[in-house]
Amino acid sequence: MKAIKQVGSVVGLILLLGLVICFGTISVNPTTIASAPPSPAPPAPASPIPATPVAGGLPTRIIIEKVNLDAPVVEMGWRVIEQAGRPVSEWVVPENEAGWHINSARPGQGSNVVLSGHNNSTGGHVFAGLTELAVGDTIRILTSEDEQFDYQIEDTQIVRTLGASQETLAYLQTAIEPTAAERLTLITCWPSWTNTHRLIIVASPIKVGLSAERGG
Repeated sequence: MKAIKQVGSVVGLILLLGLVICFGTISVNPTTIASAPPSPAPPAPASPIPATPVAGGLPTRIIIEKVNLDAPVVEMGWRVIEQAGRPVSEWVVPENEAGWHINSARPGQGSNVVLSGHNNSTGGHVFAGLTELAVGDTIRILTSEDEQFDYQIEDTQIVRTLGASQETLAYLQTAIEPTAAERLTLITCWPSWTNTHRLIIVASPIKVGLSAERGG
């Protein structure tokens, strides 16, 4: 029985609203809409503004026991490049770590914590096991302040981004936007040999702000 649902349709360019692709970097506006190779991308405004700094620890590690994932989390920002004569922002995707979107929430802040990672032969494979996850599975995030945050998966989606309907774009927009309640969003490419889709996993907190305790 498949635990992962698919949405979306083919209409044109690969459009991904701030979400990371599995081939190095992608041209984006990290606060709004991103575009990715191999299709030409519409330019996006440069100089996006990150979230206001807040108290609390930065995510430093992600642990998912079901798929034997125990990997570092690093801050993931962007750089400004020129595209079609206009400045656009480009995410700088870590190769072998999960990347925390620096304009998303910190764990425990009460909003959307967004992490992206590679799952492709042309990049790292930190999120290769995410396709095995299902609703009800748990994810643990550790922070720089020795905090532990546990989340339970409540939704998984595979979204076709090689051409996307307005409905799909709207879903992608909400996937990375701030939320009124705490949640964790994980993003990677699907399937592993291409970047035509994104796997998006949404999880809600089940434990918040406990001291981190790790065996071994």
